[in-house]
Amino acid sequence: MRRRNRLWGFAMLLLIASIIFWAAAAQQERGPALPTGKGHSLPESVTARITTAAPTTLPEAPPPTDVGRVRHYYHKLTPEERQAYRDIYSQLPAFPESVEIARLNSDAMGRVFQALMFDQPLLFQISSTHYKTATLRGEVIGFIPEYRLAPAEYQEQREELMRVCRDYLSEAQGDAFQAELMLHDRLARECRYTDNINDPVHNTAYGALVGGQAACEGYSKAMLMLLEMRGIDAYIVTGNAVNSMGVGGGHAWNKVKIDGNWYHLDATWNSPVVEQREDRYVSRAYFNLSDKEISASHELTDPENPCVSTDANFFRRAGLTFSSLGRDDESLLTRQMVNALTAGNGCLELRFTDEQAMRQGWDYLFEPPEQRVYRILSVANMELAQNVSTETIYRSEVRDLQIIRVFPVAK
Repeated sequence: MRRRNRLWGFAMLLLIASIIFWAAAAQQERGPALPTGKGHSLPESVTARITTAAPTTLPEAPPPTDVGRVRHYYHKLTPEERQAYRDIYSQLPAFPESVEIARLNSDAMGRVFQALMFDQPLLFQISSTHYKTATLRGEVIGFIPEYRLAPAEYQEQREELMRVCRDYLSEAQGDAFQAELMLHDRLARECRYTDNINDPVHNTAYGALVGGQAACEGYSKAMLMLLEMRGIDAYIVTGNAVNSMGVGGGHAWNKVKIDGNWYHLDATWNSPVVEQREDRYVSRAYFNLSDKEISASHELTDPENPCVSTDANFFRRAGLTFSSLGRDDESLLTRQMVNALTAGNGCLELRFTDEQAMRQGWDYLFEPPEQRVYRILSVANMELAQNVSTETIYRSEVRDLQIIRVFPVAK
């Protein structure tokens, strides 16, 4: 009888252990609300077990970089969430099947994942929108990444991305403002916007800087990488944005710190496409805006680091903000047109102090009897000996910011 009782007790212990072991169920989770333009459908939940076993051969850990050093979203986490962030970030280079973490609830795990995706643009080996979790009694005890790339493929792409970044940075001379402008201009010129979010590479810095095509998430991650590597503090912000045609949706851009002040920088909206032109141009309309300036088109969702200064706004620094236009301004406008054509920007932008000033500037440049824009083009064309039409132009405006754009046309 005593032996039978011992056997029965042992069987019960095995049953209880089995129940506890299989209580950890992997659940599909949605990542941060990144602005991809469309919702993501989630596959059915998959039952799996958490494992802490490392691969037989670990890939070499990547060398440290300045990328992700600001960690803006990390600092908003609780101590327990920060530990999970560190555990996941430190282990992902080894491509583990899963990462064991201290117990968190589902919402906390979502905040950790969002922080990782916003802070660390080099984590493009995993999906930025989906992951799984292993749970025990309703609490998350493990993070199960969804890998996009195999280890060798990721290492190759990572090295390629870092080479491109170093090439950008080799040209980023001068002070912080000048370096920011150069990095922004090259990205806006060399990367084309796409709304094809079905290809996840378009939501990565690799897609923007190496592939030359990205959605707003990719643009903002690329700017974050470049600015951090240059030693300029920056981070990603998200919210709804509505363009001049009234089309709105989720969007991502950056906040950047220049000379002690924070500004909004939207490289995506500064990389527009003119339907009538095949060549590229660079806009500075959304370069270093204040909260007040950008709020006309972008939702303000980040109350931290208010943007109140206009000192590093491009138009203010360049002396291209006008209360009116007259003949005394034509020498400056001609020089700016020459600079734009020489730099390959292909566009002259002027900003005005208010709506009335912009209307006067528009009439002075384009409407009879003045139409002074054609004289400006003629002088610039003679100086550069370029085949730019002095009779035909494209023109547009950014009314929210009181900006006029002039696009020369090749003969």
